[in-house]
Amino acid sequence: MRKLADWISRFGICVVVIMALLGTFLSGCKENRGKEEKHTVQKASPVPVQQGQIIVKVNTAEQAQNGIVTSSLQLTTHQQKLRAPAVVLSAQALNELRNSYVAASASLDRALTSLRVSRPAYQRLNALYQDQQNSSLSAMQAAEGAMRTDEINVKAAQDSLSLLESGVRQQWGSVIANWLLTNPTAFQRLIRQEDLLLQVTPSSDLRPLAPRAVRVQADDGKISWARFVSPLPRLDPRIQAPSYLYITRANSDLTPGMNLIVLLPQGAPVRGALIPASAIVWWEGKAWAYVQTAPSTFIQREVPTDMAVRGGWFAAKGFSPEEKVVTTGAQQLLSEELSSQVQASRGDTD
Repeated sequence: MRKLADWISRFGICVVVIMALLGTFLSGCKENRGKEEKHTVQKASPVPVQQGQIIVKVNTAEQAQNGIVTSSLQLTTHQQKLRAPAVVLSAQALNELRNSYVAASASLDRALTSLRVSRPAYQRLNALYQDQQNSSLSAMQAAEGAMRTDEINVKAAQDSLSLLESGVRQQWGSVIANWLLTNPTAFQRLIRQEDLLLQVTPSSDLRPLAPRAVRVQADDGKISWARFVSPLPRLDPRIQAPSYLYITRANSDLTPGMNLIVLLPQGAPVRGALIPASAIVWWEGKAWAYVQTAPSTFIQREVPTDMAVRGGWFAAKGFSPEEKVVTTGAQQLLSEELSSQVQASRGDTD
């Protein structure tokens, strides 16, 4: 009986010890799970936002490791450009008009030369006939007929030249008409196709202050310059709008009949910042740049893309010249930002 009591006593002590150990183990598991949950919540904290702008924090060591480089923005001026369709015109029609003008001028010269001979001859024979009929009536009348014929020929040649000039002015404008009549060096360059005429048709009437010089953009993106010649006194049949003539240097990229885009300066120049192309990252169809506001702090800012310039984009507002933007490694910051958003989303789900 005493042995049974000892055994029961020992068994009870063992049960108490086991229960104590089990309680300690469960308490430790609960504490560790709480720490993990707390750690997860801290890691999934929402992405910082300041005045609607996303903040990305990267310390200087990580910046150097990821090759993140910043550069100060440059102050520049930009003038708004109006895009207008243009077509390269052929010089064949002008060449044919020039040939017609030369032929008509030669006809007039011949008629005038003949008249300069026939008129004095008639005047001499008429004077002799009136002076006691010292010349025959038939000779005087023949001379008069020749003179009258030459006068008619001169009038016809003059009318032909006048109609030709009028047609050129109606079709090409007064400047081209004067070039065709006087044949200056500028017109000779057109005929030799060293220069080309462009018919530019903007969406709005440019008179009386058409831009004196415009930028010409080919399909491959190459830019050249063209200078103003005159308004074109006929509508573009495709657009039914007023057109303007510009002249540009011929090159292998331009051929008659080619359609181009011309950039016409509009309004007064505006001062702003040049955002380098290397600073741009694209996300959800928009352009963004990262502005450094502190040694380890960057703010994501949208970049307007309606004013493309050489080397990047022009921003009239939203950026200051003294600010620094990330010009190398901007994609790394975007990846860091997106990663933080994903972690925050997972934390909210848990």
